[in-house]
Amino acid sequence: MQKSPFSIRGLLTGVVLCLAVGLLAPYGIVFNYYWIGFNPSSPGALFFFFVLTFIVNAIVGLISRNFELSKADLVLIYCMLLMAVTVPTWGLMFFLIGTLVYPFYYATPENNYAELFYDYIPSWMVPQDFQAIKSYYEGLPQGAAIPWGVWVEPMGWWLSFIIVLSFMLICMSAILHRQWSVHERLTYPMVQLPQNMIDKGEDPTARLAPFFKNKTMWLGFAIPAVLLSLNAFNHYFPIVPQYNPNGRFSMFNQTLHLPIALNLAWVGLFYLVNLEITFSIWFFYVFSKLQEGVFNVLGIASTERLSAYEYSQPADLTHQAAGAVIMLVLFGLWNARSHLKDVAQKLWDPEGGVDDSQELLRYRTALYGFLGSLLFVGAWLWRSGVPITVLPVLLIVSLIFFILVARVVATGGVATARSPIVPAYFIISGLGTSILGAKGLVALNFTFIWQGESRTSPMVACSNALKLAEMIPGSKTRLFWGIMLALVCSLGGAAYMTLKLAYTYGAINLSLINWAGAHGWPYVGPTILNMPEANMRGWLFTGIGALVEALLMVAQHRWFWWPFHPVGFAIAVGWLTSQIWFSALIAWILKLVIVRFGGVHFFQSMKPFFLGLILGEVVISGIWGVIYPLTTEKGRWLTNM
Repeated sequence: MQKSPFSIRGLLTGVVLCLAVGLLAPYGIVFNYYWIGFNPSSPGALFFFFVLTFIVNAIVGLISRNFELSKADLVLIYCMLLMAVTVPTWGLMFFLIGTLVYPFYYATPENNYAELFYDYIPSWMVPQDFQAIKSYYEGLPQGAAIPWGVWVEPMGWWLSFIIVLSFMLICMSAILHRQWSVHERLTYPMVQLPQNMIDKGEDPTARLAPFFKNKTMWLGFAIPAVLLSLNAFNHYFPIVPQYNPNGRFSMFNQTLHLPIALNLAWVGLFYLVNLEITFSIWFFYVFSKLQEGVFNVLGIASTERLSAYEYSQPADLTHQAAGAVIMLVLFGLWNARSHLKDVAQKLWDPEGGVDDSQELLRYRTALYGFLGSLLFVGAWLWRSGVPITVLPVLLIVSLIFFILVARVVATGGVATARSPIVPAYFIISGLGTSILGAKGLVALNFTFIWQGESRTSPMVACSNALKLAEMIPGSKTRLFWGIMLALVCSLGGAAYMTLKLAYTYGAINLSLINWAGAHGWPYVGPTILNMPEANMRGWLFTGIGALVEALLMVAQHRWFWWPFHPVGFAIAVGWLTSQIWFSALIAWILKLVIVRFGGVHFFQSMKPFFLGLILGEVVISGIWGVIYPLTTEKGRWLTNM
């Protein structure tokens, strides 16, 4: 058996930090101190990692080199942090707890929740004590104990589901990693900053990586540090000027608005991406807004109502993007068929074929783990009320969307992305409600918990973690257990802190916790009452999106000069793309000018500057996230990174 390059000390350090992430993230987001786990860019993980590499490890090294964390342990800790930040707040926990209790507290004679929902909600999935639910929203009387016992059964079932689902996605990441990293050579822009923070180059005895001694990096670091500090000081002293890079551009007689939001960290990330990808992201977003405007002017826009996740774009464009996404992922799997065949051969020949000794999991283990987890997830969902006839569609579409986000982040450095439509409403719109019935609709609403905010899925975290782990040769078994421990610690810490905050202050006074539970239920009620049929127009636009995406992929493979990348069209619609497109445009212009007039050498020499933009935004937001709770009751959100 190979000796692990990752030490027990590194593993235990990661466990402590991941538990801290689970406890601190809900607290930080509720009081607007620091949003630790909001997007795939993982600012919380980067901030903890900066403190560890630049401060703690350097100081410990002055005392004794024996106490320093090794390069392998730093990689292990960062991989664990990546997984830990996916679940505490926006990625899962706020939606989990809020969805379980919302229909009971907010039931009124007007919305008729009791008659519409209660008969179809299994008792094991939700708390059964209404007084405990009421206290969750309104807070407990002073001195009263939190009713932890009420939550044991539902949270036990849900956390077991989440852990198995996450394990399934980790197995899928392990299976696809070599295809993406080695065969297709995806760039993984999110990994480049932590790589630079721990790579000591030709002097492995140095206390700091050369990256931290680069003056160009610190120049880039200083820009967001100064600008965001202005906003922090303005929170205390309104006379201090603010930095506000947001606005909008109106079109079609003020009926359509193009949001403009500049994020310097995202500019830094997009600088690391191919020009054709950044061009396609902003171009296809603007094109989709023009398409939306034309449909509105001509009066041919769809009136279909989807879920809260699709509110920012018309239904036609949502279906069009869904078709593009499905085509992109299926083509990618087809392109990986040779690799997947090699993986499958490990089932009957574990010692032969492709070498998987340095993968996160042996391919045989990953395959059995994936299939076993898939069966558990399917059985769990069926028991929750999802009809057996719909279950395969739900699982397949969900897996496609999880793969999409992980691939888009690995390919395009997209700091934030999610599927254009949640699988539940892909099914409701595409198959109609008669196949589901009221029970199936209620069960699908609970799937919002784990499929709504797919931007912070465990697969995204694991894909980036595996790329970073390539820096360390040897067995990755301990890395796998570290990732799983990170997930469990963060889940446990986040569940505890979210419930404690709600029972202490009252969820109705904590807007984000209160709001998260409202994502699905207000939409399900009207759907049960109306029971819409399948939307054929939606299928038409799904087909159009798939066809356009296929043509883009053919053109990209046929003509080297083709300027449009299929990823840009697949993520062209949605609120998240509206937040990143302008940063992609600025990065595209800057990189185009730098490459054209400075050449490849100048482009490489400017990389530390743009990495500094990322690190500066992360660190200064984290520093103020520490200062806020010491000096004020509520902070000011400095970055949406």
